[in-house]
Amino acid sequence: MALKLSVFTMIALLAALAFSSPVFAQTTDKNAGVDAAATLGVARMVEVKNSTVKDGSILSTSNQGAFPSNISYDPQVVGVVSRDAGVILNSDNNPNTSVPVISVGAVYVLVSSKEGPIKKGDLITTSTIPGVGVKANDGGYVLGTALEGYDNPDSKRIDKIAVDLNLHYFNSKPSLAGSLSDIFKIALLPTKDAPAPLFKYIVAALVVCGSFVLGFMSFGRTAAKGVEALGRNPAASKIIHLGIIFNVFIVIMIVLSGLTVAFLILRL
Repeated sequence: MALKLSVFTMIALLAALAFSSPVFAQTTDKNAGVDAAATLGVARMVEVKNSTVKDGSILSTSNQGAFPSNISYDPQVVGVVSRDAGVILNSDNNPNTSVPVISVGAVYVLVSSKEGPIKKGDLITTSTIPGVGVKANDGGYVLGTALEGYDNPDSKRIDKIAVDLNLHYFNSKPSLAGSLSDIFKIALLPTKDAPAPLFKYIVAALVVCGSFVLGFMSFGRTAAKGVEALGRNPAASKIIHLGIIFNVFIVIMIVLSGLTVAFLILRL
């Protein structure tokens, strides 16, 4: 009798589990996929100035260690702090001064509505709020794409949303002029991967050489024409000499302009 009762109890328990499982399936959160993706990233340990930095903070690189980014469209972003990453790659960094950072993939990021409400699919960039992302409204370096929206009317409120990290430069002006200007900006920005000073020196040298070549070519044509005119009309030598002097002045101005432009490039 006891055996029959036990068998009956087991059958009833299995039936209850079988019939109750669809109930849980129907209450699945619509963001479950996002939640799962945002916790399965691969992180690497990065040394930071302050190891108590919050999860979801956007970090930028420096010689003294990474720190929460605090400028808009920061080109030196290394990633986002994620202590609950699915895989954390250890390194020789001191664990007491390092935190796990994700650079590619889905991750939760601290955001604010300072630059407007964030919609799913909007680009996210850095801001003047340390470690916090905002909606990207202009061209510049961005973190990636928002996987969910955020429209809190309080711009001082900071929350987390899932973002698909893809650090890259965003061109807000798809025209040719915009493309050329963005290329120039990218080259001049001191990113962690591109040695901007080298590019600036190269551009400055080209500008100086170009101004000298243009100046001497202009002077050579002017001098040749002046000598030819002087041979045909010796009586007009004073006017011809004044013309040559004026063109020499123009050549000097061209060279000085080139040197000035090169100096400004180096100061950027």
